[in-house]
Amino acid sequence: MKLLPDEWMIIKRVIIYIVIACSFTASGNELPLKRENILRVEHPSAIQFTSALIQSGTSNTLVYESWSGYKMEKAWLRYTPLNFDHGVLDKGLLVNILPESPSNIVSSVSLVNFNGEDWLYYLEARSFKSEADVFRAKLRNGVLVEIEPVSLKDAIAPSSNIKFHRVSRNSVAIVYTAKKCCSLYFALSNDGVKFDTPSAIDSSGFMPYLSSFSGGDIVYFFQKSFRTSQTQPSGKPVYIIKTHFRISSNLGNTWTEAIPINLTDATVHDAKAIIRPDGNIDIYYVYPIQENSGLSLWRRCLNPNGQLGVEELVVEPSFGNIAKPTPHRLNTGKLLITFVEQGKVVLEGDHNLHAAIISRDASCHIGQGGLIQYP
Repeated sequence: MKLLPDEWMIIKRVIIYIVIACSFTASGNELPLKRENILRVEHPSAIQFTSALIQSGTSNTLVYESWSGYKMEKAWLRYTPLNFDHGVLDKGLLVNILPESPSNIVSSVSLVNFNGEDWLYYLEARSFKSEADVFRAKLRNGVLVEIEPVSLKDAIAPSSNIKFHRVSRNSVAIVYTAKKCCSLYFALSNDGVKFDTPSAIDSSGFMPYLSSFSGGDIVYFFQKSFRTSQTQPSGKPVYIIKTHFRISSNLGNTWTEAIPINLTDATVHDAKAIIRPDGNIDIYYVYPIQENSGLSLWRRCLNPNGQLGVEELVVEPSFGNIAKPTPHRLNTGKLLITFVEQGKVVLEGDHNLHAAIISRDASCHIGQGGLIQYP
């Protein structure tokens, strides 16, 4: 019997619902986090995005980019010391990082530990879409020191969302979106300063992110917009964003086919990842727990074979409309997760940085409720 397109759509949605229902878990540890477990780092009027965590001995310094507002006209780097005493997360003074830059925008912060030293990578630009200069520096007492220009063989902008990641003992990689949108690129450096000619990964998208497994394989995350069959009241088509990943076992020479991190029909985006003690990685990302609700924060395990673990809800949905998660591995083995709460109406909410401690990694067991291989 031949099914009509609408009947196929119904079957597809039923299958997706079953997959999600079978693969979701509330986690065997303290998740989902409740409001009392979460520290609000910032307050209006500025908004925040990406964070980096510098750990040295018993000190923990959270560095993050702060923007003057949704028009993305001005940005600067800020920091605050974090205290984890007695299992309670607390912050110190919130301070702008010096020296002040003559550029309107200082953003796209990444932390890379290279040859035993912590380097902050960042860029400076006149505007969100203008060509940027890239630098790396060390942070000492709230001041950037040993500032070095970073040489790239391609023009980028703050809108490129460049990310830096150490992929081996002697190599640092970058991922970014082309300045003119929307090809995705990858490049390597053997000294963390001069990068090779970038290579396109033959995918288009935005919000790229790079992570790696303990065995040396690397994984490239990106999100892309897709047109749906639905329409707005104005008659315009409805688009959703889907995050995919591609894995490379040869430092970017070749990549696997793109795989979605979730099969739901809803928007899934803002994926970031972190390596686990067992060599796999955990992905943190957002999508609505139900139709017409705000974005919720989720996570799941990924292994080098492209198999995904069960989904775990990280923050209770009543907390708010969550975006821009960034996970950090603490020296204790626990995790620090930062994210923003956007408010009910995007582009009108506070969009301020929050942070919380998570004791354990996601479930990553093969078997019942275990790893899932998408076709």
